[in-house]
Amino acid sequence: MEIRRIKDLLELDHFRKLTNKYIHVLFPIEYLERSRVFCCYDSQNRICGGFVLVMKGPFRVLDSIPTGSDAHGLNMNKTCEVTGLWFVPSAKDRSKSIKFWGRLYLELLRTQKNNFVYAFSMSNPQIGKMYEPARPVRLFKGKTEILPGMDDYDNEVVEYVKKSNLYLFPFRSPDFFIKRIKHNFLQKMRRVRFYLKKQYA
Repeated sequence: MEIRRIKDLLELDHFRKLTNKYIHVLFPIEYLERSRVFCCYDSQNRICGGFVLVMKGPFRVLDSIPTGSDAHGLNMNKTCEVTGLWFVPSAKDRSKSIKFWGRLYLELLRTQKNNFVYAFSMSNPQIGKMYEPARPVRLFKGKTEILPGMDDYDNEVVEYVKKSNLYLFPFRSPDFFIKRIKHNFLQKMRRVRFYLKKQYA
């Protein structure tokens, strides 16, 4: 699997339509134009996943918080929104997972931003569990506003992570990458043993 940043309008449009298919949000094209969009490509050069880093506000995840909620107090110039994460279920395996999360992690560290804001559905609490070692700050939990490209309301958790905590994530959650690397290594060893067994049977 290869991960590449895309900028071409046709590629962005193709990505947003695939994103809508898998996470049911059709991002406005102008929103993607001002963002850093990364696509995962399989061995046949087909898009099988991706993620979006929005470098300049307004940010959709913050706009989705109902009016009247507590102010977040974030410096918008020092904040990046992380959104549009998805992966084709049929293409998932541990080796691709390592590349996906590893690339996302590196791209976040490369930015000049201090805070990374995101949202996840309350129906998918395991996502929140995965982010816990980065010590997120919760901004909102509940029914969010309908934004352009959404068909209906959702119950979501909106949080942000400080870059200083992101640096420490691998130390606070070493199993996150180690388990994936170990599983990938064992898979490769099984394939090698199967190949040798077949060759010398």
